[in-house]
Amino acid sequence: MPAGRHAHIAIGGPAVGEIAGALDDFCGAEQLPEDTAWRLRVALDEIIANIVAHGASGAPGGVGQPAVLDVWFSRRGDIVEVTIADDGPAFDPLAKPPPDVTLPLEARQPGGLGIALVRALMDDVQYQRTTRNVLTIRKHIDADGPAGGAGSDEHPTEQS
Repeated sequence: MPAGRHAHIAIGGPAVGEIAGALDDFCGAEQLPEDTAWRLRVALDEIIANIVAHGASGAPGGVGQPAVLDVWFSRRGDIVEVTIADDGPAFDPLAKPPPDVTLPLEARQPGGLGIALVRALMDDVQYQRTTRNVLTIRKHIDADGPAGGAGSDEHPTEQS
């Protein structure tokens, strides 16, 4: 698997917070701009929450063995890469067409907004099925990007 910092977490409710803490540590150590860190936090939160909600079912943890996920954080120059691997059933979130947000709410099919958000926040999103689901997100660090922190109204929601 990829080089860089690694977190190995049991899939469950605390996983989102544990991964968020590992990401915050990585962002601090790498001195990432707040806008880049915010985008990574939102995207990773969405991905991990979906794995916790859906990925644990059918995972090959076995009796007494919790399903796990692994997250690797790395930086190569001005590119940050986060790779998430889980043992859940095969599922490619990129295979679904983007949701039609122009339809009235009652006519929309559920699902798909989270991965649309991840795609909007990241510069590259790739899925691969090995013996696990492996999702890799990449973000270019824009030194001239907007400042501001989580909760600020200044964060763009479209890909820069």
